[in-house]
Amino acid sequence: DRWVDGEGQGATLHNPTTEEAIATTSTEGIDLSEALSHARDVGGPTLRSMTFAQRAELLEALAQSVREGREELLDLSTENNGATRGDAKFDVDGAAYTLSAYAEIGKQLGDGKMLVDGDSIQLGRSARWSGQHLITPRHGVAVHINAFNFPAWGLAEKAAAALLAGVPVLAKPATATGSPAAPPRQRQAGCETQ
Repeated sequence: DRWVDGEGQGATLHNPTTEEAIATTSTEGIDLSEALSHARDVGGPTLRSMTFAQRAELLEALAQSVREGREELLDLSTENNGATRGDAKFDVDGAAYTLSAYAEIGKQLGDGKMLVDGDSIQLGRSARWSGQHLITPRHGVAVHINAFNFPAWGLAEKAAAALLAGVPVLAKPATATGSPAAPPRQRQAGCETQ
């Protein structure tokens, strides 16, 4: 329920096309166990109490937020990733589309909170003793570490499925590894080293 800034010097992120330092990033001082506990104790019960249709509304609101921040996200992508505007559009628009696509699935699933899996199975001599498999949200947290090359879409495609399923998400963007400050990659005998 609060934003926490990383502490310490952190890693410097560079614009890959100009080599200009544009930001620093650090997870030092961030209590990830507290974040996981919050996701399990607050996010999980909240999501599980929602219907698929309500989770769909949440996903559509996220998609709308991406669409509203599109220009800023495109600029960030070109500055931080060195992406062309076309690649940035692919990433940002892909994120909005994916969130909306999962929202549509949630709308179709409707007001239930779980899914019926298969037919009822008679377990005894009469139908009075029968069983039915139900698919319910898992308890826990989906932990995602996202690649730097398509940060918006990568986050959206993983988070949308988890959120629709009623599972909270803890996402950590990968520290940018494509900056010119990193040592050049070398290929040796078919393997890649850095």
